[in-house]
Amino acid sequence: MYSKSFTALGCCLVVFGLIGIAKASMQPIKAIIGQHYLEVAWKESLKANKLSKPWRSADFYMIGELTVPKLKISRVILNSASGEAMAWGIGRVNNAQISSKSQPIILAGHRDSHMQFMSELNVGDKIELMMSDKLLKTYIISKTDITNKPELIMSALSTNNERLILTTCWPFNSSTTGPNRYILTADILKNSKDINLDF
Repeated sequence: MYSKSFTALGCCLVVFGLIGIAKASMQPIKAIIGQHYLEVAWKESLKANKLSKPWRSADFYMIGELTVPKLKISRVILNSASGEAMAWGIGRVNNAQISSKSQPIILAGHRDSHMQFMSELNVGDKIELMMSDKLLKTYIISKTDITNKPELIMSALSTNNERLILTTCWPFNSSTTGPNRYILTADILKNSKDINLDF
């Protein structure tokens, strides 16, 4: 009798364990699948020369692509840093403009999925950015910061520097949310020329 009870209890624990593992792995799986859909839709948007949503119910659309040559990765940029958008990709915080000209571009994403690569970047590393204007620009990381006042980075919007700012939660290995943000600031490469990629 006791052996049957222990067997049933063991089976229940295994089932609950599998459910827990499945829940924990859903966000990374969702990120991978979502990124694939976004990349396909982004390429179609460039060919059609118009902004479009990756699927009908999305409350966001693609406005650019971020590439890190050192890590051989790329991420599609969304026009919004809303909850739904950031569940699928990197969002633009200052989304008033979709051009890559003039104002700094601030991009935000989750540390455990789309922006996880930030932990591997250092001052001097290159980042490439192409917005919907099809101009490919190269930026060099000039500094890193950790702050508990993420609104301070918004002051960069008042400058006219061509600057790229990436931000995510800090620390990278934490399982809880908090006020700290990790910020990478990259300046446009002075000797680089805009490359118009005509698709």
